[in-house]
Amino acid sequence: MSIRDDDELSESQRLNMLEETVSTNRLVLMAMAVVAVVAISVGVTIGVIKLMTPDMSYVDSRAFARLEREVAILKDAAISYEKSLNKARELLDTSNSSTYKALMLEQEQSHQRYLQTLKEGMRDLARMIPGSRTWLEEYNEQLDQVAAESRARMQRLADIQTSNLPPADTYALPDMLDPVQVKEGE
Repeated sequence: MSIRDDDELSESQRLNMLEETVSTNRLVLMAMAVVAVVAISVGVTIGVIKLMTPDMSYVDSRAFARLEREVAILKDAAISYEKSLNKARELLDTSNSSTYKALMLEQEQSHQRYLQTLKEGMRDLARMIPGSRTWLEEYNEQLDQVAAESRARMQRLADIQTSNLPPADTYALPDMLDPVQVKEGE
């Protein structure tokens, strides 16, 4: 179209062209607004993420290697301590305290059998003697009390742990809060 052709356009044609240009411009402006909104939201999101990320501390690789060596040494020491603890348990298991405990338990069992035999003998003797048997009831009460004391001693002896050491005290190590990042060099 030449300039002369433009002059020959009617008012309606010019109006139609203007409306098309306005609608095209409106679409371009809307697209630009959408792009601007997306860009702003991305920028805000990145800013919020940067604000929320914690400051990272870096550890020198030599210092980290030194700490790894120290941990290895401590692990070896813990294994050595556990082995010595097991040796101490074995030594205690083979000590004479277990033997003395077994002998004392046998002695208490014999003592209880003796008391039972004595009680039965007195009952038989009481049947042979005519008269009151109140003395037998008092005698049986005294023997029952001695037998109860013997059973209590047996229980205390049985509760003594001669073949097992008490459990070793252990301490929980604190959890690492953040992983340590190592940077090379320095």
